[in-house]
Amino acid sequence: MENHSHADTHTDTHTDDKSTKIVRLLGLIGGVLIALIIYYVLNVQMPHIVEEIPKLSSLNYKAMPVVAGVAVLMGIWWMTEAIDLPATALLPLVLFSVFSVDQFSSVSASYASPIIFLFMGGFILALSMQKWNLHIRIALSIILLVGTSPRRLILGFMIATGFLSMWVSNTATAVMMFPVGMSVLQLVAKLVGKENASNAFYQKEEITKAHGGIMGNIVHKGKDITQVIQEKTTIYRTNFSICLMLGIAYSASIGSLGTLIGTPPNALLAGYMKTAFNIEIDFAQWMVFGTPLAFIMLILSWLLLTYVIFPLKIKEIPGGKEVVRLELNKLGRLSQAEISVGVIFILASLGWIFLDTILKSWGIKIDKIDSVIAMGVSALLFILPANNQGDRLIDWGVAKKLPWDVLLLFGGGLALSAQFSKTGLSLWIGHLVSGFSHLPILFIIVMVTLMVIFLTEIT
Repeated sequence: MENHSHADTHTDTHTDDKSTKIVRLLGLIGGVLIALIIYYVLNVQMPHIVEEIPKLSSLNYKAMPVVAGVAVLMGIWWMTEAIDLPATALLPLVLFSVFSVDQFSSVSASYASPIIFLFMGGFILALSMQKWNLHIRIALSIILLVGTSPRRLILGFMIATGFLSMWVSNTATAVMMFPVGMSVLQLVAKLVGKENASNAFYQKEEITKAHGGIMGNIVHKGKDITQVIQEKTTIYRTNFSICLMLGIAYSASIGSLGTLIGTPPNALLAGYMKTAFNIEIDFAQWMVFGTPLAFIMLILSWLLLTYVIFPLKIKEIPGGKEVVRLELNKLGRLSQAEISVGVIFILASLGWIFLDTILKSWGIKIDKIDSVIAMGVSALLFILPANNQGDRLIDWGVAKKLPWDVLLLFGGGLALSAQFSKTGLSLWIGHLVSGFSHLPILFIIVMVTLMVIFLTEIT
């Protein structure tokens, strides 16, 4: 029977691999064909488009069909993963140069945008926290502070995860919090199981006495009282487990909205606003908008999870504080390295939020100060000692784990968005969308949101 099951699993895996290869091949070929069609159609229509939008004549509009074709090609290859995502992000360097859309030096500048260096510094800071387990200590301390009743425990995990994901990548935060959550679930299962076993014995004895020992085992729809209590315990454990795991997953995404370096889309939006509209969004400005919104969304998610979708009935988890304290004790005393990284983390955060405002009040202006702080902090982490043995707070062996693929994706996205503005493609798209201006703005927002949600499910 086991061999048959194993064979089925192997067959399913083989089928999945085969279907994935087919999708990638179709994306590879289909992306090129659709891009060529887009190029041809736009190239034919360009005289009419320029007549409709006279502003295009002052831009590099002749390159618009190429940019549109490249955008479609990159979009399809990204969605189908026809080739590795970072490799697709390199296409603008080649295609925009070969087809004379722009000079290579101009296109490549997007791959060294200040936004990319800001994120690089954030990644290095996050790696140093992970190297010395400071992120785990912060998370456990927050959980212990919030409380260890079922709902408070989940809220503590969500706040800790959300806070960390403001500075560390979503995936890294979730991966770090998952084993902590699992250890809590395992202990809770043992503790709640023991408590409910004694309750079942006590209630069964009471019912037996009340019914003269005759009907003691048949109390609810013909089921033994022990069975009923075990079923309720299973429901509780399931709801608690689901809430905790989903809470970690959701808060990792929600918290990343809080800062400019929380997640790549934040930086891409800031980069696009600068390139397309010359509007610069600094770290503090983003936090004024993003942090309150992230906090509200996190609380709403917690309320929905624990009160509506998967309601939790039990008020207290026996030994909940003990498991958190046990995990903290495993970390040992606060080390010199943790203190140093923690101080640098606080200084960097305060610098990103307040330094630009303070310097401006003194008449000092430093260009791209957020990126300067990020690189300064990175250099400091490489310089300062971690202990008396000569180790540094971070070394290149750890820094090599930087997500270079994400940084390349930034560069590709910024290079593409820059040509949208330079060629007038964004202007033409805006002209097309203006046909929907009679629709309610709320309807348009909902439609765009639903479309983005759908795309994130498949890409």
